[in-house]
Parts: sequence; C-alpha cells; structure tokens
Amino acid sequence: MNTDKGIFAYLSDWLTEPDKILLEYYSETFTQAQFREKVLKTAAFLKENCPSDSVAIMLPNIPEAFFAVYAASAAGLTANLINPRLPTGTLKRILRKTGSGIVFLYDKLLPRHTETLKELGVKAVLCSPFYYRKPLKFLYSLSKIRRKADYFEVINGFEPIEPETGKGSDAAAFIHSGGTTGEPKTVVISAKALNELERAVVTSVHPDPATIPPDGGMLMMLPVFHGFGLGISAHTIACHIRVVLEPVFKAKEAARMIKRRNITHLAGVPSMYRKLCEENSFRGRKLANIVRIFCGGDVLSPEIKDKFDRILSRYGSPAEILEGYGLTETASVVTVNPAGASRKRSQGKALNGNRIKITADGRELPPMTAGEIEVAAVSLMSGYFKDPAATEKAVYTDADGVRWLRTGDMGHVDRDGYLYFSERIKRSLKIAAINVFPSEIEAVSVTVKGVSGACAARMTDSNGKPYVRLYVETEGGAELDGALKNAIRKKIASSVMRYAVPREIVQTENIRLTPLGKVDYLYYESAARRGDGTRTD
Repeated sequence: MNTDKGIFAYLSDWLTEPDKILLEYYSETFTQAQFREKVLKTAAFLKENCPSDSVAIMLPNIPEAFFAVYAASAAGLTANLINPRLPTGTLKRILRKTGSGIVFLYDKLLPRHTETLKELGVKAVLCSPFYYRKPLKFLYSLSKIRRKADYFEVINGFEPIEPETGKGSDAAAFIHSGGTTGEPKTVVISAKALNELERAVVTSVHPDPATIPPDGGMLMMLPVFHGFGLGISAHTIACHIRVVLEPVFKAKEAARMIKRRNITHLAGVPSMYRKLCEENSFRGRKLANIVRIFCGGDVLSPEIKDKFDRILSRYGSPAEILEGYGLTETASVVTVNPAGASRKRSQGKALNGNRIKITADGRELPPMTAGEIEVAAVSLMSGYFKDPAATEKAVYTDADGVRWLRTGDMGHVDRDGYLYFSERIKRSLKIAAINVFPSEIEAVSVTVKGVSGACAARMTDSNGKPYVRLYVETEGGAELDGALKNAIRKKIASSVMRYAVPREIVQTENIRLTPLGKVDYLYYESAARRGDGTRTD
C-alpha cells in the first residue's frame, strides 16, 4: 500500500468489504460502508464550518471520536487530540497554541469549559458516550432539547463529500505530551508516520498475513488521544480487523467484552493487565481466541507477565504478553518482543524499518552497556508544534541522512539486539554511586501480597542527598503495618538490590495514575516539595 497519503485515504485502501463490521460500541455496530458515510458527512460539516487548519477532539473512546479523527483527514485538517480530563486552563492553553476552531466535546464537560470556549470563539460539537447504549439512549433523547450543538443534530444535515487524498507529509494529528525533555509539548505526527507504523507493526507481528484472524477484533482499552491508542489500537487495527471500543478501561467490563466480542488482540499498559489478572471473570474457554497481546507505556514486571500468561495458557490461548517500547514522538511503538521469542524484562527488537542504538556523549556504545536510547523510526514525528528549538534538541540527522530521536531514556541492548529500558534519565537517581530506577522498585512492590499499587518518588534529604520514598496502596485499604513494610523491603532487596530499598514507605488511599495508567510520580514528588506528600488522594 502507498503510505504517502492522508490516513483516511490510506485506511480506505484496506476497506474492501463494505458489509464487514469495522467498529463496535456496545450494542451498536458500524460496517465499513456505514463508517465511511459517517466520516464523510462529518468531513462535509468540517469543510463548511471549521475556520482553522485543525479540529480539536476531546472525547473518550466512543464512535464519534473515531469518526472525527478520520473526518479531519478527509477534510484536509489535523486532528488535535486532547485528554478529556484536562482542566479548563490547560484546554485554553492548547486551543490558543493550536488555533483549533471547533472542538468535539464530551457533553458533560460543557459547563466546565463554556467560558473558555466562548472567550476563544471555539464552536463545540457535543457528543455523548450514552447515545448508543440502551436503555441510556432513551434518557439521552429526553435531554436533546438542551443539545443545540449535538453531534447528530449538526452532522445529519450534511451529505458525504469526496474526501481529500492528502499527502504523507500532512499533519495527521497533534498529540500533547511531556516531550523527551519533560516540558509540555505538542507532537506533530504526519499521515505517513501513522501509515508507516501500520506497515512496520503488521509485517513484524504478523509476517504471514494468514495469521491475522479474518473475524478478529481488538478491544480498544487505550485512549484515542494517546499515541499508543491512536497508532496501534485505532489506525493499525482498523486496516485489518474490528475495533471494539471501551470508553474508559474497567477490568470487569473489559473481561466481559473480551469473552463476548471474539477479541483476538489486546494492547494495554501494565496496570491494565494487573487488574485483569485480579478480575475473577477474566477466566474461561473464550480466552482461547486471543492470539496477540501487546504491552507498553510502563515497565511490565515479570510476575505480572507470568501470571497473565498462565491464565491464558490454562484456557487454551497461544498468546503471551509481548512487551514493547515506544514514545509519543514515534506515534507509539518502536520495538516489540517477537512472538515465541520474548525475553523477560526486555522491550524486544526494533520493528521492520526501525533502528535503535545506545549512546553517551555522542558515541554509540557496545552491547550490554547502559546509556541513552536513541531511535530512528519510520513513524518519527515531524517535530514539536511551533517549537523548532525543542525539535532540534530532540531530533538530529546523521551523515547518512537518517533522522534520530534522543529519547531521554536510559537502557541497553543485548548482543541479539533486544532492548532493555531502565528509566527516564531525569527520573533515575544514584544512591551510594549506584543507579537506582524507581519504575523497577514499583514493578517489584506490586508483586508483594497485600500491595495493590505503588509509586517510588525521588526525595532529597537535608544534606541534599537523594533517596526513595515509596507510596503504597494496600488491598482493600488494609493498614500498612510493619510486617507488610518489611515484606516490601525484603522483596526489593532480593529482586533488585539493597540500594533500591526505600528509606520511607507511606500509605496512600489510591495511587494516582496518569490517563494512560502510568504512575503519576510527578504528582507525589511535587506534593512532597509542597509539604503535603504524605496525604492520601
């Protein structure tokens, strides 16, 4: 397939069976033909009404989010993907920076953002996660009199248009990230990057196309506003099998959908797989349908992988969790473990067309030597939006014309080319001149019986020396007593090393997570600096 075109044009090349189901959302299904019609009617609306080059999409995983992303492409616009949980001040900053003139908005959020949208002159198109859900659809219909900007009221007045083909260099999406420097950044992902990502993933994971189940489907647990969700669960999957939407991840609901919807593929973060392991309903013979499972976004502990893989094996699935490594700047995945040849604690080998290397002070290091991870990916970002200085700092072109990303992550590769991620460079610390990695401490801590969540926060004592404070969420809110603290310390000392044992272990009601399910360590570290680091959430 030609990847030098817009993402809707590229996806359309794969949609050759009009009556085949492409998208599922609870009791509602959309065939390829119905999906195209919704997208092109939405694109017609955007063509006539969007005053800018981008359209903001601030939605959970609901059909309208899918329609809007591809409608932006069909209309020659950029999809500006925004986390629905962001406060109105952050939304204002993003909209001012990007200039989006229309926002597809989760309707319950309108009161929170009304003044901001009015101030900026941004038109809202309201969308509800309840519209397709019976009997909630009836309750939704009763309130429609108040929904003058309702998606269906707006879109139904338009006829499908002839879509823009676009170019691969067109900006397909804006994704908002901390960036490799830790500062807020808007990452520009081109259409070609997403299209090449599909090719790299599928040819690496399913080198024989016959291994892709024709009636297969992926449960989309990851949010569409994140690179992992957009690049893998949405664009890559939609080119081949059904996408089954889950608005917000809940383990019990995910387990039910996996068994009822003939789910063959999963993509998620470690916390999702841990919760599925703990869910009693994640059992049964229908798990045998699962053939591929991908994990990224955070460090996966071997204990969680082993437990999850054992459950699948017990019920006849040939799959195992295949851990990978990626960044928003690469539209998600760069490396992944090969099926049948995965290695514990490794994030696998580079996808077809990608390259990785480990460097220090501009020099490439030999295998088994720790340094900064650099990647040359077919899905590398175009750059940071309106920030050439930050782009130049993160991306460089070598003497052979290859573009490389300085990731800001530490790790090494083994002699067979498998990548081993250690930690964000800025998050790692040295204790007694020994590198200590907080994410490794967290991964081990949650394997201790009685611990349901953990966050290792970097602290500094009165002498300016760093140490680790471990925040712990206990199962059922049980008391974090001396016995449990000792068990945690013993496990860390034996599984990692004694220098990684936390100086302090404190209890918190719920471990705070980012929208993608990562531990929000910055929250705990900043709270400690404010003097309220031991409070519960």
